This record gives sequence, structure tokens and C-alpha cells, in this order.
Amino acid sequence: MKNISLLLLIPAVTIMLSCGGGGSSSGPQISEPDDNSPDPQGLLIALETQEQLLETVRQSFTQVTAVNMPRTDTDEMVAEAVMDSAVPTSSASFTTTYTLEANVDEHDYVKYDGDHLFIAPSRGMDCCFTTVDDLVFIEPISEEGEPLAADAIPAPGPDEERSIRILATDPQIATANQVGSIPLTSNRTVEGLYINDNQLVSISSSSWWGVFGERFADPSSWEGQTTALDIYDISEATDPDLLLQLEFQGGFVSSRRQGDMVYLATRHTPQMIGYDYYPNDLQVAENETLLDALAPESILPNMSIDGVESPLLSASDCRITDSENSMAPERSGFPTMTVLIAVDLTNQSVANAVCYLEPTTGIYVSNNAIYLTQVDYSDAGAGSRTLVHSYSLSADLDYLGSGVVGGALALSGDRDFRINEHEGYLRLVTSQRNDNQEDRIDHQLSVLKLATDKLELEVVATLPSSERPAAIGKPNEDLYGVRFFGDRLYLVTFERIDPLYVLDLSDPLDPLIAGELSVPGFSDFLHPVNDELLLGLGQDEEGLVKLELYNVAVLTAPFSLGSTSLVEGASWSYSEARYNRHAFTYQVVDETTDRFSVPLSLGLYSDDTGYSQEQRLMLFEIDSKDRAADASIVEVGQIDANGEQWGDSRQRAIFDGDAVFYIDGTVVWSALWSSPEDQNGPF
Repeated sequence: MKNISLLLLIPAVTIMLSCGGGGSSSGPQISEPDDNSPDPQGLLIALETQEQLLETVRQSFTQVTAVNMPRTDTDEMVAEAVMDSAVPTSSASFTTTYTLEANVDEHDYVKYDGDHLFIAPSRGMDCCFTTVDDLVFIEPISEEGEPLAADAIPAPGPDEERSIRILATDPQIATANQVGSIPLTSNRTVEGLYINDNQLVSISSSSWWGVFGERFADPSSWEGQTTALDIYDISEATDPDLLLQLEFQGGFVSSRRQGDMVYLATRHTPQMIGYDYYPNDLQVAENETLLDALAPESILPNMSIDGVESPLLSASDCRITDSENSMAPERSGFPTMTVLIAVDLTNQSVANAVCYLEPTTGIYVSNNAIYLTQVDYSDAGAGSRTLVHSYSLSADLDYLGSGVVGGALALSGDRDFRINEHEGYLRLVTSQRNDNQEDRIDHQLSVLKLATDKLELEVVATLPSSERPAAIGKPNEDLYGVRFFGDRLYLVTFERIDPLYVLDLSDPLDPLIAGELSVPGFSDFLHPVNDELLLGLGQDEEGLVKLELYNVAVLTAPFSLGSTSLVEGASWSYSEARYNRHAFTYQVVDETTDRFSVPLSLGLYSDDTGYSQEQRLMLFEIDSKDRAADASIVEVGQIDANGEQWGDSRQRAIFDGDAVFYIDGTVVWSALWSSPEDQNGPF
């Protein structure tokens, strides 16, 4: 399905035309075969007919129910994934969404164009933080504290008006004023926004998903969901004009924007009323009856353009595993399909859509390709392994090839830092769990490169290896912060102390552990300041949020320049930025100084005032960054949200000149960097 133009589908629609660094522009390439040679085949092969599609889906449903829906460990699941290490390379006047890949934007609920803030509301619910194997998950809960099913999440009441707020800013005095809004329907969740010149793109879904593990692998979770993409003309921000409404069958997973193209990843399970995923003997027969009645036209997802429904893709746009391929897992086929959709913002059309009928546990997008990862546990004796499937980041969404590595690529939260494309090589860090109590987890770096004569990502190096057998991490240490940065890889493992490993990847065929450092606490989030400095955000020995600055000028001898706990004396503290990079704001100021902010939720207790909860935006500078030996973290001040939005855990910050805009939920507070104590708001 290619180039579905609005001019063809809906003649009445008027077509109106109306962004981190560090990624490499050179990516996987495929050499053109000779005219007389057969087309190269990879692990994934395209379906040819609707009958083939129908048979594949029927077998997939039967397979998942036959094994009573075995679910992957939540430690290996993902609802979001992404990109290459990107570090701001210029001192732009205002900051934008923190991303991991240069020139590839990521959706977020707050966007800024230098004149206006666009802020999307949450679904309007309570949520809680739960911990599983040291991972933090966010799940919606009922008033009684019980997790809610996706279809049981309460929508706002009829009197609650939900809208995207539009605020004009005045950076000179650090103020904001609402000048417009975009009304929203009550039954949809805005997953995120994009700004593309004079266009605002809103992506919404019919269910609010949060971040969790087991439900992502459950086919029934993806029945009956839809994902919508709306494009608005915001050349007049006070009066936005709706240009286009797209809606796709399938639940929202993730998106990216490169230039004028938005790429969506959705998941879709054909809906069969009455199908039982945990059947007894009687229900098995009932399931078979439903599968026999399944029609080809009811399998693939449809789309609607301004309310007019049409097919999104055809059977030939979908791929399945070639069971004869040497990389094929023991079991293949899955009733939930992952769909990649390319939307052209300039032409306001769906440029293409492709489909993949196998389990998906992660999505990573470089400047050149979309990578789908698939953790395979089918061979219990050999442990886990990860399949990687590559598609071109273009309107064509061409299949480029697949590869396989040992271990599981766990991508929940900011663990999507574990995969990276650089100068034609794909690097990823996997973990292999076992029953050895003395060392129950092993970590491995794998380097892959796309073959020139076949559709395959070939493993060209691993670490540890027979030549370099030293383990990554001490026995029983799990993996926390990971950050690729050009020819370097920084890893933090943790059980009782925090070892920082520096890996030298300058020779992609012979990676090596160059240096190691152990300090108290650990870091979840790593930000490369430059080639000589690394900033870590994590947790200290008391469980409080901490910052640590590392000198990595000499790869073989990294050392700490000091740590700062936020805020000493607090009974507890938490920062969304530890798990969500969009909550972290960073700006290059000049050759010597950088600015950054960390949102903080904390509990305080005193004999005089008792217990209190606070929301703060902590402001910091990195001083003397051009002299690594003298560099330090300097606390500038803070902006307090005064608990106005305690029920909404989302926090963001925008820097514009000397102004700081702190978004707590949908409420805005502001101040000048030079005098943060004189704050304005709420707006």
C-alpha cells in the first residue's frame, strides 16, 4: 500500500502546505542485485495472498491458546523504544524535546516553537508506581488501589473540558498567557505532539497505556483499539485550523518524526467476540468455530481519512518468518501484528504501511532505519536470544534484513538506550538470565552489520569474546544506565555499588572494556556532556535522587568529580527524568558552561510543620566543562510548583534565553535563570 493521496480518496479535501546531535547519516545499505539474479530473501518473507494471511492468523491464534498464553517476564517488555546518543551541539535560544537521535524528533505532551507552548492534558486519573525486579512501572489504579484494565480506565466527566492549551510566552520577563486551545473528545488520550513549521500534529489513542510489562505481550490487549493523527494549521495560534484527521485500527505504541514524515508504530489484534485465550476443552471447540468463520477482510486494520474508511494495507504488505531460515525460532507466527505507518505531512497523505506478524518487544529508530526487536524464549535449554528486523526510515518502509544475537534486549523505560546505530554498524547490549545463584545474569555487547549480498544483519563482533573474556559487570549485577556516544559505550551495573564501565568501540570488529570505576549508589540516566565529561542521574545510598559528574577524558581511568544528592534531608525523592528522558532538559550555553534541569518530587518532614510533599524543578549548571579536571555541577536554584498538580506526575521544562518555563501537569510556572526565586505563575 503506497502513496494513498487525499486527492484520490477525498477530492473535496484542500491540501494545505504549511528540531540532541551525534547520530551518523551513513546507515545500512543494500547493494542492487544483478538483473538476472533472484531477489534476496531474508528471515522475513512477504505474504502473497489473502488466503495465506488467513491461514497464518488462524495458526497464530491456535498456537497462543494451546500454550495457555505464556507471558514474557516483565523485565524484558517494552512499550516504547528509540535512538542514537545525541548531545546538543549548539546554543540555540530555546530548548526542544530531549531526543536520542539527531534529526529524529520524538512525540511528547509539551512542545514549544519559540513563541507558543502547546500542552496536552493527561487522561485524568490517579496512577501509582510499582516495582518489579528493580524496574518501575506506571499503571492506572482504581480508588481502591487496584490496577484497572485498559478498557476500564475512567474518562473525564461530562463537565470536564479537555483541550490542548496554547500559551504565548514572553521570555524577556518569563511569563506565559493562554491565547487559544484545541478541544478534545473525552474518550481519547493524547499520547504526544509534534511541531512541523506551521503544523501541529496531535497523536491520540483510544486507551491510556502508561508503561507496563505483561499486557504488552497479551494479544487480547490490542483488540478494538484505535490510533488517531490530527494535523492543525497553527500559523494563527489563537485560532488553529484542523487540516486532516486520520484514524487507524490498532493500539498506539510509539512514533517518530523525521523532516516532513511522521512514522507510527501500532499493534492490532483481529477482534473475535467470544474468543477465549485460556480455553478449557469445551472452549477449544468454540474457538475453532470462530477461527473457521474468520474472514480475510476482517483481519487487516483499516483507516479513515476525515471519517471516510478505507483499507490501510493488503496481505502483500505483511511479512512472516520463513521457517526454513536458519535464524527462525522454534515457534513463529503471532495473532497481534505490528504495523509501521508513514504519514507525509507535506502532502497530508498516508505514504505507506507495512505489517509484521510476529511478537515485538521493542522498536528503535535511527536516522536511517526502523528496527523491530523480538525476544525469543522458545529454546529453553539455550536461554533467550533477540531477533532484530530492519526497515528503511523512508516512505517506502522497505525491509532491509534481520539478524539474531544471544540474550534478551530489554527496552522498558529508558532502557531503549541499549541499542544504537553508528556509521553502518548496529550495536546492542543484551542480558542473559540463568539459574546460577552465584552469577544469575550475564551482559553482552553485539555488533552487527548489514550484508551486501543478502537481507541479513550479520554479527561481526561480541563482547565478552574468546579473545576478551572479561565479563561486563560483577556477578549478579544488573544493568542500569547505558549510553552510546560515538565510538564509546558507557554502562552502569549495580547490586551493592555502582561500577561505571567505559567501552572503546573505535574498532567495531574488536570492542573492548577500556576502564572501570566503582562509586556508591547508581545512575539510571547518562548524558555525555562532551568527549571528556559524563553526567549521571540516579540514586544515592539513602535512596534519594543524585547527580554525579564523571571525568572520562582518559578511557582507561575514569573518575568521579563529585556527586550531589537532591534534596538532602528529604525522607524520599523521585525524578521522572531518571526513567523518561523528556523530563530532562539540557542546553549548551557557551564553550565553558551548560545548563540543565531535573524535576523532583519529594517528601519532607519537620517537627514544626509535619509531613509535606513538594514538586520542584531543580536548576543546575556545569561549570568549566572545557577544563575537565576543574568541571563541577553548580546548583543555581529551584522553581516550586506548590503542589498544585500533585495528581499529575508529568513534569517538563523549557529554556528560552534567560527564561525557564516549568510545566507541572498542564500548569506552567516560570522564572528567569538569573533569579529563580522570583517565580511567576501558575499560568
